[in-house]
Amino acid sequence: MITSGFKNTEESLSIAWCDNGLVDGKFTEGLAHLVLYLGKSDLKLNEIFRVQGNQISRQRQIVFDHWIKNTTTDWLFWIDSDVYVSIDNFKLLWNTAHKIEKPIVTGVYFVSKSTDYEVMQPLPVIFNNIDEKTIEYIHPLPENQVIKVDSSGMGFVLMHRSVGITLQNKFLNEPVFAEKLGLNNDFVGEDIAFFRKVKEAGIPIYAHTGATAKHMKRFPLDINYYQAYWNIKKPE
Repeated sequence: MITSGFKNTEESLSIAWCDNGLVDGKFTEGLAHLVLYLGKSDLKLNEIFRVQGNQISRQRQIVFDHWIKNTTTDWLFWIDSDVYVSIDNFKLLWNTAHKIEKPIVTGVYFVSKSTDYEVMQPLPVIFNNIDEKTIEYIHPLPENQVIKVDSSGMGFVLMHRSVGITLQNKFLNEPVFAEKLGLNNDFVGEDIAFFRKVKEAGIPIYAHTGATAKHMKRFPLDINYYQAYWNIKKPE
């Protein structure tokens, strides 16, 4: 057994992801390395499960419901099927999380809204609220810090069971991952809708900006590409 420096090894872990029947090879590589490593460590990996389909909000809800109703694990690690997470970056999340003080900790991966451009502009998928309808990327990304955030993507998130129980009790049978249309027909995706409920329930959300993952798109959107792009980007 590896005495690998994991904190809270008496607490147990599930890993879950959603996909449409296909996953990225780097995702599979990262997941396999992590599972093999955890299997030799003193951390209790109790379950791995996936939900297949084409409606991501429904898939995420199925994961959430299964974890709360059918398992007893203390923590759920959400990972998207096109995100590559290293063992070291998972360890940063695990050792930062705390069931009371930091019951949700997200890592950072990157997206680009300019996918039709020759050069994709990367932005970190962690957000703060401007107002009740508008969010902003936390950019520039602080280096290797644990910071409070208002929301994130669900592609690299560690969550304690108490979060699920609190949301289940507060919102009863209402889906926590339901996409919504706002007052002006503004679309609210399932991840942001979820984190708005988390905030409404008074649950703190943290991000570790040193725990960065590759997002496998046309080419990997990772911390190296993010830094290179913004270092050479000239002010307009």
